[in-house]
Amino acid sequence: MHKQNMILRHKLFDRICHWFVVATGLVTFLTGFAFFFPSFQWLGSIAGTPQMARFVHPIAGLMMCLPLMVMLVRYYHHNKWEKNDLTWMLAIKDVMFENEDKIPAIGHYNPGQKVLFRTFVVTSIALTITGIMMWQPYFAPYFDAIAIQWAILIHAICAVIMLIFVIVHFWMATWVEGSVAGMLYGYVSRAWCKKHHPNMLNDPELKTNKQEKH
Repeated sequence: MHKQNMILRHKLFDRICHWFVVATGLVTFLTGFAFFFPSFQWLGSIAGTPQMARFVHPIAGLMMCLPLMVMLVRYYHHNKWEKNDLTWMLAIKDVMFENEDKIPAIGHYNPGQKVLFRTFVVTSIALTITGIMMWQPYFAPYFDAIAIQWAILIHAICAVIMLIFVIVHFWMATWVEGSVAGMLYGYVSRAWCKKHHPNMLNDPELKTNKQEKH
């Protein structure tokens, strides 16, 4: 594929944030499951000891959620609902079987990705707030026992929801050939856009590889 036919989909800053979130998220989930669920205590070995896992988890959690929320702000304008989104969702069977002639044209992100976006917004905020409330010995003493119990419950539920959607996100990214490469290198081909996100080609902010060099 000629480089001048490549289109910028993810800027360098966004790609760095994404992979930083992936790395810190892995540590956060492994250490979190280690002391939230007894059956997964062995996962705490990633931090060396259970005590170290408890120390690392809230720090890694903040390092995951804060850049994630920065990304969500930067991606907000691409995740607004559009007129074809409902039609696309109703045609999900054709989407799964790649019946392209029956799938309505969509923009930078499809409705499934927009649902993921909103889920990450809600769970990131909830995990950050409840995580701070539970953080011993710094912030937890400022809250009563009932508030802490609710924080633990909400934190665990949101963590499971986020993990489920992360798995869905991983599946979607690997299912659509070229998506992972786009997040690694920033560019996707014009043919890829035309097939998966045709309305993206109408974006006035669209940049090709040649334009980016100038």
